[in-house]
Amino acid sequence: MKIQLDMYQTIAVAVVVLMLGKFLKERVELLERFCIPAQVIGGVIFAIFTCLCYVTGIAEFSFDDILKEVCMVFFFTSVGFQANLKVLKSGGRALIVFLGLVITLILCQNFLAIGLAKLLHISPLVGLCTGSIPMIGVHGAGAFGPVLEDFGVKGASTLCTAAATFGLIDGSVMGEPVGKRLIEKKNLLDTVVVE
Repeated sequence: MKIQLDMYQTIAVAVVVLMLGKFLKERVELLERFCIPAQVIGGVIFAIFTCLCYVTGIAEFSFDDILKEVCMVFFFTSVGFQANLKVLKSGGRALIVFLGLVITLILCQNFLAIGLAKLLHISPLVGLCTGSIPMIGVHGAGAFGPVLEDFGVKGASTLCTAAATFGLIDGSVMGEPVGKRLIEKKNLLDTVVVE
């Protein structure tokens, strides 16, 4: 059975999934302790639910994505609002080292992705769909999907989005506990300046 959800129903499902994640985070101490975001908790549960419904033939969900582009533009433009030259200058040498490490990571991701693609005898462009494009660009990587599809990679948009989702979930599950541990170990909460 195919279930088509319109824009309002899609938004309602998103809100319910977010609230489910928040509810579980407040009740499950392990999720709170390791700072797993409510969005990730609810999203993973919903992804498993929809996957099980699809695999068993119970239901196939189709969501209206008319607001996807608008929301992505809002999100990615708001990310840059806090960046300014004063903040960049205050980073000093550490920021330059960090930038160098990020560039190195991007190159390593692409070499690894292309190398594994060649090892598996698939197109290197498919490898790029799982390399730095989705890992650095997150869901903005979906914008590269049509470009890669023009180069002959069928389903590149879906592959980029799936890889970005995996990277986001994996990064949250691994990064949040590590970040929390470093904050506590270095007593960084003592140096917080309230704005």
